[in-house]
Amino acid sequence: MANLTIKGYKHMLTTILYIILAILAITAIYVTVRTIIYQWRRGPAEKIEGIQVDDQQVAEHLAASVRCQTVPLDETGTPDPEAFRQLHEMLKETYPLVHQKLKREVVNGYSLVYVWQGSRSDLEPVMLMAHQDVVSAEPSDWTYPPFEGKIVDGFIWGRGTLDIKNQLIGIMEAAESLLQQGYRPERTILFGLGHDEETGGVNGCKVVGQMLKERGIHLAGIVDEGGGIVEGLAAGVRGPMALIAVSEKGYLTTEFTVHSQPGHSSTPPPQTAIGILARAMARLEAHPMPTHLRRLTWYHGIGRAAPIYLQVAFANVWLFGPLLKRWLVPKPEMNASMRTTTALTIIKGGVEDNTIPPEAKAFVNFRLLPGDTIADVLWHAKKVIKDERVHFNPVEGKFNEALPVSPSSGPAYEG
Repeated sequence: MANLTIKGYKHMLTTILYIILAILAITAIYVTVRTIIYQWRRGPAEKIEGIQVDDQQVAEHLAASVRCQTVPLDETGTPDPEAFRQLHEMLKETYPLVHQKLKREVVNGYSLVYVWQGSRSDLEPVMLMAHQDVVSAEPSDWTYPPFEGKIVDGFIWGRGTLDIKNQLIGIMEAAESLLQQGYRPERTILFGLGHDEETGGVNGCKVVGQMLKERGIHLAGIVDEGGGIVEGLAAGVRGPMALIAVSEKGYLTTEFTVHSQPGHSSTPPPQTAIGILARAMARLEAHPMPTHLRRLTWYHGIGRAAPIYLQVAFANVWLFGPLLKRWLVPKPEMNASMRTTTALTIIKGGVEDNTIPPEAKAFVNFRLLPGDTIADVLWHAKKVIKDERVHFNPVEGKFNEALPVSPSSGPAYEG
């Protein structure tokens, strides 16, 4: 009887082992098939030869635009009329064919809209965008003065060379070069060059958008400010990588306020406004919004350029997701690409070292991952803080939802 029991036990163990091996084999096959499909879908793109340009001349043109100090005069985005006049004149002088062949319109004093009429009126137009304004710069922080447009050691030094007069000049250079060759597009192309993007675009891009809507112009697509050509940004990937942004994070600054009984520091209450607020902020920082690994599209776009272990992992997030998160979350750039971020930026409370203040305030800036909403963030903050004494509201004019995600495939990507 005992011998039969031992044989039955061995048989059961053997069966379990076969089942485990079968599961592992099926899993391995499934992982392999998904990886092959992942690689196949992201095959190499056809190389397209670009237009030959005079690098030095283009550099001089970008440097000239940098010398036009189009910095807002205040935080509301009031433009410096003389700086924008200089930039507009520079564009006219540098790109004569653009200004002869394209219709140019000044919108709300400083924003520019160019219309390159296409040969087919049945096609909806597209818009290429950039902004003329730049943020301020402290000269002492720069190797070369930020508004002199120095060209040294193969680099153009100056505020706006990356954000984003490079794109503005790139649009103009391409158009001028194509016009010299007698080119006319089939589809009408609009250039939209706002003047107050750095302060929200309320008086520039927004007004242009309203103008197009009033005229019944529906755009087939927009190419706006996005990623650049970067290296080392995607963990585990070597070499340069060109980023195409298909969405934009939302923005939310929230004011947190706590009121308590004021008094003297010699007889403090159990908790002060500052203490209550500090605890709330610590909890908020320690419990960020959840990560969403599937919304991290970089590696899907990179495809075969990624190391094989990353191809396997991202083709099978269902299996390797926890490991990927443990690896990527500690890296700030990757963490910010997978979640709505939480940044404590301002805290106020008290004016005397021996007086307990009646109020303490903090400001927290959230950058919303597409798919998360402002309501989601506020609900998360309430759930994490768990203290009715902490009141919070979005700051007026300091919030907007994340944009919907544009398609990452289709005719626009086919050249």
